[in-house]
Amino acid sequence: MDEINNSRYIDTIYVAVKDILKNWFSIICISVCAVLLTYIGASIYYSPVYTSKCTMVVSAKENHTGAYANITQTTKLIDTITGVLDSSVLKKKTAETAGYSSFDATLDIVIVESTNLLEVSVTSDSSLKSFKLLTALIDIYPQLSKDVLGDVVIQIFEAPNFPSSPSNTFSYQQTLTYALLISAGVVILIVASYSYFYNNIKTEWDANEKLDSKLLGVVCHESIYRKTKDRLLRHKKRLLIGSPGVSFGFSETIKKIRTNALYFKEKNGGNVILITSYKKREGKSVVAANLATSLAQQGKSVLLISGGFSPESLIEVLGLDFSEYFVHGTKCDIYDFIYEKENSNLSILVNPSGDTFSSDPDKFNSIENFSQFVGKFAKEYDYVIIDGPCAKHSANAEYFAKHSDFSVLVVKQNGAKVSHLNDTIDMLNKYNSGLCGFVFNDVYSAMSIINIGYGSYNSYNRYGKYGKYSRYNKYSKYGAYNQYGAYYNYEENSSSPKHSKLKHHKKRYKR
Repeated sequence: MDEINNSRYIDTIYVAVKDILKNWFSIICISVCAVLLTYIGASIYYSPVYTSKCTMVVSAKENHTGAYANITQTTKLIDTITGVLDSSVLKKKTAETAGYSSFDATLDIVIVESTNLLEVSVTSDSSLKSFKLLTALIDIYPQLSKDVLGDVVIQIFEAPNFPSSPSNTFSYQQTLTYALLISAGVVILIVASYSYFYNNIKTEWDANEKLDSKLLGVVCHESIYRKTKDRLLRHKKRLLIGSPGVSFGFSETIKKIRTNALYFKEKNGGNVILITSYKKREGKSVVAANLATSLAQQGKSVLLISGGFSPESLIEVLGLDFSEYFVHGTKCDIYDFIYEKENSNLSILVNPSGDTFSSDPDKFNSIENFSQFVGKFAKEYDYVIIDGPCAKHSANAEYFAKHSDFSVLVVKQNGAKVSHLNDTIDMLNKYNSGLCGFVFNDVYSAMSIINIGYGSYNSYNRYGKYGKYSRYNKYSKYGAYNQYGAYYNYEENSSSPKHSKLKHHKKRYKR
């Protein structure tokens, strides 16, 4: 249990790190703005000051008592000496002597430790003013202090220096570096905190605990580039089982989802499946295309329908080119839009932009027409899979759910809020057999990277807890589906009524 909790926390932190990396540009921009504001503020509020210093020696007029007596006498008289030097009378006289109307500077007197030396400094906003005031002070001080200090003699040990640079030197580089680091740290902390506390699905454990449905499978993140060269040239691979570069774990997860769909179908009936999500870019088209392809590879006749009005994602995943097949104005019947992949049991009903039925959405999505042709296709095909629209800000997902036998919800890691996902689940459960379950998609897991607890995600070593279903050889009472048994050889069963109807709609155009 402790290992599971640790894995959960590590994955949550890993997701927060991914969010930080995803927002790197915003973090840099905010940090640069903070540096610029710091520079502007420093330029406005920084005022350089200059300090002129001199060193004095305190001793007795007739020094027969030694250095120790001088040090002791200096220590005792420091308050008196300071009072004389800092008196308003002396400052006024000093300012007049230096040629200023007032002593507009700061006077500091410090005794050098364990000595009879005094350091006297004058600080002002001008180097010349500091030097002139200190020089005048040294000249006037003996005349005013001889009656007060008595036998004490103050002599110049080091003459006043002329300050050539400010004494409060401002390091722009150091300050701006601190501003950059602090602002970046604050923004990173805000992003990490928001990511950590935002109530969405970050881990497999969150999915099982927070969502009111069954987890069908965890699809880990699959890179769309095979090599660094492909990334630089923007050559994307197709995320489709059987395609070059697709990982073993990805393919096995699709098979697991397919197995769960078969089980749900046998238990509840129906063969029209809606694949949907709460919002866009959750990966529903990838799941729909792979589920359809996986079923077709097992000898099932599958019709994949693009339920939205933007089929580009589905077409890209399948790697199809309809530019020659769908010519504007040449297709009149709904069957003319069915495209069959060569040497495959997979057919695709797309919605190409600018063609007959896509230019009239009401005609395509009207209750009479849609329910009519979906019902007809459900008899002609083993499976009808609808790549539906997302549920956010749209009633189309609910409309397709009404005309589907059951649904599959795709949930992307670190995506939609839990409340929105559960509302979508409740909506899908209202119609027909309801929701089969959900697919946790595009999952980044720190555990899969450092190989701790790797089996729960990607090891597929005998399918983890599904080991007894390894290769689906003995899937409980569904043994008839061993290698999909009687349904395996599609051509041998083509004489059945279902397949004879399908044969009638074979397309002339092959990819």
